[in-house]
Amino acid sequence: MVEISIKIVDCLHAWKTPPAIAVSAEKVYALKTNQATFERKYKFVYFSLLSFGMIAYAFLTTKPAQLFQGLYRIYFNPCHLFSDFVAIGGFGATLVNIALIILVELLVIWRSKGTQTGTIITSIFTTVGYAFFGTSLFNFLPILLGVYLYARLEKIPFNTLLLQAFMGSAIGPLINYIAFGLGLDPTLGIGLGFLVGLVIGLITSPLSSAFLRFHQGYNLYNLGFTAGMIGMIAVAIMRQFKVEIEAVSVLGSEHSLQLTIFALILFLSFFLFSFYLKGWDLKDYRKLMKSSGRLLTDFVQLYSSGMAFFNMGIIGLIGLGFLKLVNAPINGPVIGACITASAFAAIGKHPRNVLPLMIGTSLATLLHGSFQSTATILAILFGMNLAPIAGQFGWLAGILAGYLHVAVVGHVLPLHAGFNLYNNGFSAGFVAAFLVPLIESVKRIYESRTNNE
Repeated sequence: MVEISIKIVDCLHAWKTPPAIAVSAEKVYALKTNQATFERKYKFVYFSLLSFGMIAYAFLTTKPAQLFQGLYRIYFNPCHLFSDFVAIGGFGATLVNIALIILVELLVIWRSKGTQTGTIITSIFTTVGYAFFGTSLFNFLPILLGVYLYARLEKIPFNTLLLQAFMGSAIGPLINYIAFGLGLDPTLGIGLGFLVGLVIGLITSPLSSAFLRFHQGYNLYNLGFTAGMIGMIAVAIMRQFKVEIEAVSVLGSEHSLQLTIFALILFLSFFLFSFYLKGWDLKDYRKLMKSSGRLLTDFVQLYSSGMAFFNMGIIGLIGLGFLKLVNAPINGPVIGACITASAFAAIGKHPRNVLPLMIGTSLATLLHGSFQSTATILAILFGMNLAPIAGQFGWLAGILAGYLHVAVVGHVLPLHAGFNLYNNGFSAGFVAAFLVPLIESVKRIYESRTNNE
């Protein structure tokens, strides 16, 4: 659509201008088209190499029988927010789970002729992060198919809903719980879980569009808020039928070194890929950091894929450095959160708007919590999703938003019983909806009094 608009503008420009200028405009369009084609091609190559590299490493370091047993445990067990797939299925099986999801996403992008904008890059790496502790191919596919069915019913291009199709897997643990946690016959449980996944996919797109207005785009994890609402309604219905939902927490620390090395290699690959696409041309990075980051801000479309990947690498290293600074526990959920935090650096986050949030969340942790708690570390890393508040209203507002986020995030978890992997996105939606109108009101009063004086 963007390319068509550019072509129309260029054609109109050529009609109104002398031939020499018209040729120049055509050359500009050709350069833009060639660059987009180049980036699309090599992003497919990058993601493919990443996927096959993980599969190769898994088979080189883990016996095939152990891999398949680990995948079985990951796919066919109830899982919640704190289900560490590395502890449940092993490091190798977790990598295979991640790789398979990426390959399915690439296939969907290719078949639907989707463009790899910042939102799509973010959604791919978000599912990478959550595939460490909740998203599996088993609960990913029915939601994907549900979104596809919605697109067909609404008669809209499926490639416009890829963000919802990929990130809708936030509520995936609900599918696993229905399939394997209710004590139903396996055939009935899997069938019912698949059906619920289809329904979730059908309703995710219209709900996510409506809830974006609730927090006015100041919560980057809008799909997390949507998944939280779906989870809350689902849990309320199950409790009406007297279904007892037990909290599940499976965390491990035996693979902390492997997880750290994996994250470090991934973030360094962002820099290398950025250099390959753009070279060390960072003249636009200062402009990027002036952005508020409010949804929908797409750094790929505003600047370039290279600049977006460079920014993702910076945010990833900030998160990883923080984990080492406070000696936080390293497990599947924590590394998954670190990767997800970096993913949103393609559509809004940058150092200038995330650091105030980290100060606020860290302050709340120092006063009321512990850096040794996985839940608290997740709140700090995911608390960056309120970065647009700091970007729009300044550091003080960002620090306040971070502090409030830690206060709220633990209280919304029981509403969806841990079925929403984006629990922090659910919390941030309420914080943004509460805080932003108050900040805007104070700002208006201050400006009014200043002008009167």
